Amino acid sequence: MVLVPLLDAEQTQHALDLACRLASDRGSRVLLLAPLYVDWELPLDAHFKREEAALRVELGRERAIAESYGVGAHTQIVRARPGELGRGVAEAAVEVRASLIVVGSPVDSQRGFRRPFSRDVWSVLNDAPCPVMIATGTPQRAERAVA
Repeated sequence: MVLVPLLDAEQTQHALDLACRLASDRGSRVLLLAPLYVDWELPLDAHFKREEAALRVELGRERAIAESYGVGAHTQIVRARPGELGRGVAEAAVEVRASLIVVGSPVDSQRGFRRPFSRDVWSVLNDAPCPVMIATGTPQRAERAVA
């Protein structure tokens, strides 16, 4: 099982493509996780009917993309506090015995690597029970050169 948290739209597409190719080559399945961020002031089980409905629609689109690769895809909404997505991803990864987590993320820092990724990506890296692959997409300099 390859787990893909749906974060930044452009990088998530790259991560999903990469995860589906890997899963297809290995006869694996994909679990798509959509984070529902709950502010600290609210209980984690607060009602978010509209937000959950929108996430289900997004998960349906991403699932259709995964299935177009011939890969079995499952979907799940995971509730998390801002910056603590890693716990929910780790729990889901353990539950499905994921062998890999593929995260799409832009590189925030073009100079050095002090903090090149978002807090959510660091959280996933810190809490992951299995290897994590970060799909950063095409470097910005290469895109400019092509354009």
